[in-house]
Amino acid sequence: MKNKYCYFLLGLIFVLTLSSRLYFAFKNPNFTPDAYFTLRNVEHITKNFLPLKNDELSYGGRITIYPPLYFYMLSFFDIILPINLVSKILPNLFASTLVIIVYLISFEITKNNHASLLTSLLSAFIPIFYSKTIFNVSIYTFILPLMFLSLYFFLKINDNPKSVIPFLFMVGLLRYTHPTVILLVMALLFYLLIVYAENLKQSRPELEVILFVTFVVIWSLFISYKKAFLLHGSLVVWQNIPQKILLEYFSDITLFDAIYQIGIIPIIFGIFIIYKYIFKEKNRSLYLLISFVVPLFFLLWFKLIELTVGLMFLGVILILLFAQFYKIFFLYIMKTRISKFTWLLNIILLIAIFFTSIVPSFYFAQHESSDIMTENEIDALVWLRENTNKDDVILANVDEGYLISYFANRKNVADTNFLLIEDTDQRYNDIETIYKTSLQTEAVKLLNKYDVDYIYFSERTKKQFDIEKLNFLGDSCFEEVYIYEPKIFKSRCILAEI
Repeated sequence: MKNKYCYFLLGLIFVLTLSSRLYFAFKNPNFTPDAYFTLRNVEHITKNFLPLKNDELSYGGRITIYPPLYFYMLSFFDIILPINLVSKILPNLFASTLVIIVYLISFEITKNNHASLLTSLLSAFIPIFYSKTIFNVSIYTFILPLMFLSLYFFLKINDNPKSVIPFLFMVGLLRYTHPTVILLVMALLFYLLIVYAENLKQSRPELEVILFVTFVVIWSLFISYKKAFLLHGSLVVWQNIPQKILLEYFSDITLFDAIYQIGIIPIIFGIFIIYKYIFKEKNRSLYLLISFVVPLFFLLWFKLIELTVGLMFLGVILILLFAQFYKIFFLYIMKTRISKFTWLLNIILLIAIFFTSIVPSFYFAQHESSDIMTENEIDALVWLRENTNKDDVILANVDEGYLISYFANRKNVADTNFLLIEDTDQRYNDIETIYKTSLQTEAVKLLNKYDVDYIYFSERTKKQFDIEKLNFLGDSCFEEVYIYEPKIFKSRCILAEI
């Protein structure tokens, strides 16, 4: 295939990917709840030029820790464009660049344009990555392309030592974007182990770069998260997330769902390539890809990474391994009598990709859009901002904590940023108890504990705690101050201490 024609097809895949993402993104002007953490931080940087380190609203006031690079990038464009426009276009643009990066890695490994283009198409429609990153201004739209661009430059180090510089630059960007950089370090260390186990000659440039990156990343992460290490100890590797929420991360998706949301084709043929090159053949480049799989399983097994995030990374790795399967399969076919039907096999493969990757991506994206904030929810939150005192504390479930901070501009009891917060399990259990208890004295006691002034009661909370109403309401302790959905109640009573 001529290069010009190949680049045209790659460009077409990129345009189709971005267009389909923007189509879903602009169907609704709002975002899913977790997006508003990003939006609030971006707006703060735009206004103050500094990250939101001292958050007076989260948990009633706390110190936050997070790498700010992604927020600064969005903030830069927020200066010249409306924040809603930036938040819909830029993340989906980042995510769409993954198809180009996957093509480059696939071609570096296979030297086969057909395999690389098909792999690029598959990477555009990984159902779980496609659906989970369209509506929530996801930081992973930037992390995944950055991670695999780092991998691409690492692959070229032996042939071109100058690739060390862009590799280190990408790792630096990744380090100041998200702690997920540790996955890259773990993969590179496991790669060294496989190379040693297979008696392959150890490349000195690779070894030096890996050891350097490992030391710098681990040291810098420890420095940045020192306070969290001192406060939480070993729990910091689980981000201090309450146990009930950790269990929820892994209970929503069955094994069949996981297979369906990655794509049947990359899973089947990716696993075949792992088996083939671990037990039968040797290939240094493929070992680098395989080296990501073991750390991912380790992180997922010990619940050190969200299941959806782990599946995103695993999906890209298996797709890259599929490129090698495509190459060796069609090399074999070309030696047989059915070689003249390769065009038919390619059409069958494209049809299979359409039904097992593209259609599920659109389906899950449509399903995910049901979680977008409604105008009724925003109206209720705006009412809180306009009709409550500045120092009032609003109770909502932890997934809605960012909404209280962003729209209502009021203090929340909890949100999903648990680092540097003590007793998160207790706090989460108390919130659940308040919403589920039928005892008014117990509810009032816990509301007083967190100085709660208003209770925000939404359909999301009903679904979260499997309830239909607040059973402790009654007498004069609670007043329904917002009668529409979601409902808002004012807490008026103080439980006297005996």
